[in-house]
Amino acid sequence: MSALVAMLDQRLRSGSKAVEDDVRRQQIGSGMRGDKRRTYRFQDDTVVDHVTGKSMQAKRAMKGGMYLLW
Repeated sequence: MSALVAMLDQRLRSGSKAVEDDVRRQQIGSGMRGDKRRTYRFQDDTVVDHVTGKSMQAKRAMKGGMYLLW
């Protein structure tokens, strides 16, 4: 009987873990280059937001001027 309870408990845990993993994967994305939201190029002193297509100086962005990218 205890083996049956342990087996059912394992199945319930693996099912909820799979759902959590799926939600996490959807939120994070694949991590590939196409998932980028912003590019920071400090050599060129540039920050580019790929969603809006706007860019600005990296110095201003680091001082809190990120609202200019929206």
